[in-house]
Amino acid sequence: MRQLSKVHFDMHPIWSEHYDYCERQEIVEWGIDPIWLAAELERVHDGSDHCAYPILRPYPFPDRMRVYIKARFTTADGCLLEGYVINEDAYVISFFIDNEKFSFSRYFSLKERDEDQLERIKTLLPDSSGPLFPVKYETDFLDSEDRLIAGEFSPATH
Repeated sequence: MRQLSKVHFDMHPIWSEHYDYCERQEIVEWGIDPIWLAAELERVHDGSDHCAYPILRPYPFPDRMRVYIKARFTTADGCLLEGYVINEDAYVISFFIDNEKFSFSRYFSLKERDEDQLERIKTLLPDSSGPLFPVKYETDFLDSEDRLIAGEFSPATH
């Protein structure tokens, strides 16, 4: 999601893309005014990208198309980074470095993009002399089976 930045995750640690009209009812159940919600979704949705909203009640973990979860990362050479994982299985991860976002995917079709991102990161982390991947990630949240959302990630390039 293009709009989500480190500032967003500092304010709210879990975000979801708005895909389904049924999600509105759950958001209203959190105490959000339905008229205000409809107006806000209309205001922020430009038609080319799904808008995002913070998940105010993460338990039980929401069943959504895409959920962005604040995470801490430790690279293979020990560098600590902040960012987020997408969904419980972390099929995509993103790091925030110097106000830039760098994303990596397990999808082989994004291999070239991931390789370009990796080259750019190496220029921003001069103290990092070893490999970036695999990275270990950890969040502060439990998945739908009450397990900590944490693990190890390597993109399709590795």
